[in-house]
Amino acid sequence: MDPIAPKKLLRWTVLILAVSLVVGAAGAGFLHALEGVTKLYRSTPWLLVSLPFIGLLTVWLYKGPLNTSAGGVNTLLAQIRQPTAPLPATMGPSIIGTTLLSHLGGASVGREGTALQMGGAFADQGSRWIELNESERRALILCGVSAGFAAVFGTPIAAAIFALEFVRQRSWAILPCIATAFLADLVGRKLCFATHADYRLPLPANYDLKGLGSAAALGLACGLIARLYVWLNRREAARTIDQPYARIFFAGVTFSLMVYFYQLQDFTGLGLHVIDSALVEPAPPLHFIIKFVLTGTCVWAGYRGGEVTPLFFVGATLGSAAAVLLSIPLSICAALGFVAVLAGAGAVPLACAVMACELFGWSIGGYALVSCAISWLVAGRKGLYDEA
Repeated sequence: MDPIAPKKLLRWTVLILAVSLVVGAAGAGFLHALEGVTKLYRSTPWLLVSLPFIGLLTVWLYKGPLNTSAGGVNTLLAQIRQPTAPLPATMGPSIIGTTLLSHLGGASVGREGTALQMGGAFADQGSRWIELNESERRALILCGVSAGFAAVFGTPIAAAIFALEFVRQRSWAILPCIATAFLADLVGRKLCFATHADYRLPLPANYDLKGLGSAAALGLACGLIARLYVWLNRREAARTIDQPYARIFFAGVTFSLMVYFYQLQDFTGLGLHVIDSALVEPAPPLHFIIKFVLTGTCVWAGYRGGEVTPLFFVGATLGSAAAVLLSIPLSICAALGFVAVLAGAGAVPLACAVMACELFGWSIGGYALVSCAISWLVAGRKGLYDEA
């Protein structure tokens, strides 16, 4: 045996444990804070008026004190693909703070941007103290990404697969990523009392051609929505550089007026209660369109947090509304839509299929694979995390 191997094994054991503990605790803390902020917003509707000013503050922070963290997920991806200098130590705290601010004003944003940046940045601080080669540092950041995703979403297997799938890399890091994801999830749940939505529903274990055809049709619809979202995201991303203060303020005002005058409170924030409802009763046909528009208004203007949970909302309500036209039960349609829109928009079909199994039960796996694969193909196989 190589005499260095035991040292390397010990080093990685320490790194995995440290990353799992730090990121798991940070993820749980973020979830608790997000829950508190959401309750405050729900109990104090006038906070919606603050959203344009929260936008101005966010732009100022990332142009000033937090300038080194302004690149967000793009900076994270660049360091994974070609590691150079360690990620800024401010990246984790800054994305947590600005995401909470966005939700305080009711912005229709998610939390995956927070999970990825928080996990990757906190993990990468270890490279400041321990000498790592390029491959090892890449693996360490991926472990942090897996831990952050698992701690925030409670799906450790999908988290590890997502960490590699969204950067388009095959790596030996899948093993430490899985270990870190499971441990971070455990730390969050058991030590820090984080809770995750329980979507377990009675699902059939048998498949038939009609059911698979319905899953494919739903995947097609989700893929078209994902393709439109990615196209608009790329188109709007180039424009956020111009007049960022005016852009985010105008978007905040527009969003607030739409929510106030059209009574769209259910479409602010994460909208988890609407997702819960869509899994058990038909969603109105326009719900997914409204959430799509409101999410785009916030994310493309520069509000921080990401779009994954809003895309879950879009997919779940689309699947729920389409159930009357398909041959599989409403709960399965909503569950498939939940993951299929992200599978296409993020170009992460395997991670989303596994996520469906972890969230809804392993018997949905066959349908989930079909829906996610079709959505990915229809969306163009290049997603939010790929260069245009």
